[in-house]
Amino acid sequence: MSKETYLKGEKRIQAIQIIKTGIGVRMNTREILEQLSKKGIEIGERTLRRLKLEIYQSAGETVSEIYKKHVSGTVFDELLSFEEMERRCWELYYESKTPSEKFRAISQLRLIAQDKMKIARVIPLNFRRNTLNYAELKDDLKEFAKEGDSPTPES
Repeated sequence: MSKETYLKGEKRIQAIQIIKTGIGVRMNTREILEQLSKKGIEIGERTLRRLKLEIYQSAGETVSEIYKKHVSGTVFDELLSFEEMERRCWELYYESKTPSEKFRAISQLRLIAQDKMKIARVIPLNFRRNTLNYAELKDDLKEFAKEGDSPTPES
């Protein structure tokens, strides 16, 4: 029997994130295992190979699938946060009493809009034309609801 403990829940998610980062920055097996042990997650090389295989299998078949699963959701979240910052800047603009406060709010709004456009340019053209599948987002929200965060919107 193995001396390793079986990874469950939060530890497993944390281990997979560390392994994904290790794969992304081209760490070798020994370096990934060192990073895991620094975080208090002790696993062997066999378990590491099994988790890497899970990551590769869940990634997708094509580059577009990998982009849709792992990148586009993050980009979408960033765009939504920029939208919220823009809304807040407009609120500050209309609430401000002095011209200097209004100028500061408009300057921030301009910078936020520029950053939003930089992120929007990263999205490939073929994904810009696709419609957003809200059902997939709702599945993510259901996972968060299980953890006790916000309630899932019903359709």
